[in-house]
Amino acid sequence: MSKETQTHGGKHKPLTQAFLGAVAMLCATLAAAQETKPPIEIGVVLELTGRLANYGEAGKRGIDMAADAFGDTKIGGRNVKFVYRDVQSEPQLVISAINDLTNSEHVNYIIGPCASPLVSAAVPAWRQTKPVWMEFCGTSPRLQEAVGAEANFFHTFPYSYHYHKAEAGALRQYLGPGKRAVVIYSDDELGRGHIEAIEKYYQDAGIKIIGTEVARVGTTDFNPVLTKLGRANPDILVAMVQGGDLSTLTKQIYARRFAAPYRVSTGAVQFDTFVKAVGNDAQEGWIGPSTYVPGIDRPADPQYPKLFPSSREWNDRFVKRYGREPDLLDVGSYVSAAMLLIALQHAGTDNREKVAIELAKLDVMTPLGRGHFVDSDGTKHQAFTDMMVFQRQGGRPVVVFPPEVATRKLQPAQIAP
Repeated sequence: MSKETQTHGGKHKPLTQAFLGAVAMLCATLAAAQETKPPIEIGVVLELTGRLANYGEAGKRGIDMAADAFGDTKIGGRNVKFVYRDVQSEPQLVISAINDLTNSEHVNYIIGPCASPLVSAAVPAWRQTKPVWMEFCGTSPRLQEAVGAEANFFHTFPYSYHYHKAEAGALRQYLGPGKRAVVIYSDDELGRGHIEAIEKYYQDAGIKIIGTEVARVGTTDFNPVLTKLGRANPDILVAMVQGGDLSTLTKQIYARRFAAPYRVSTGAVQFDTFVKAVGNDAQEGWIGPSTYVPGIDRPADPQYPKLFPSSREWNDRFVKRYGREPDLLDVGSYVSAAMLLIALQHAGTDNREKVAIELAKLDVMTPLGRGHFVDSDGTKHQAFTDMMVFQRQGGRPVVVFPPEVATRKLQPAQIAP
């Protein structure tokens, strides 16, 4: 029996070696085939240069961080690649970038741009192929009217009426009814998209708007407008301008000692770039809305703790990586990119319809709060609309509203001596 066993083993040894060699070759071939599969591409359209570059830079920080957190995870054996296009803060370049990505390169997923005028410019180009569009900015209700009901449009940022409902609520709580406000708004999609909501919610809060002025984009001298509005002795100044215009306006308000002690703008007054542009004294006291302020405490997601750690841990990771505190666009772009990556992972394929279905079903805890899309006022897929109101105090944003999360009380701005 021993001899028979040896003979049997010796007789089949070459066959066994051949079989193992074939298996090894097959494995190597499959591995090589996987390595040569083209990546799944996600187009990122951002204003990385130009007058609105602070928005695009924040978007890129968040998306880069999300890509690194996702790591080498493969979708159906394919890597995921973010393909950036700088639109230089120009609406026409937004159209070109989206057409190039979706028509020429057949990209099925788009993130960005950020500033409301550029987001609106993206709509006609997006409609040609309707990729899954993760939009982490865009506050104009006109965007909602244009694409809100579309199944492949996912909006992860509040609209203008969310902004001003929160701001007016904060002002009403601290100041009571009967206060007087003036408004400066830009002659673009941002300003025109906000003025109606300002008028509605400030009136609802018992605040009387006693003057409005439209400012041309790129205005270098706001003093004539400020002189006119200042004659009314307002309690509140609302500034719906963005980018360099907001910095210019802020410095001129401070220099001329504009008397309104409460100054309200967009979430942009949270940005580090805003502070660097206007200086520590001029930034003090500005009020804005946000879905994220450093220091808030939200738990990690139990299923995806690597992508969605607690808000405090995520904030620490961001500071370690970039050497500065994050703002709402840093975290908003991160969360949007991470949610899209999870949906791709769930779908297991580069199929926009299947990925859209997975996105619509997603329910995760993020640094912005619960990441779950709902039908909201005409937008089929809307997430993250619970806004806080912050004020810049002591050189940093602190939450002043709503009461359950406030860490400080609203204070009047100090008028320059």
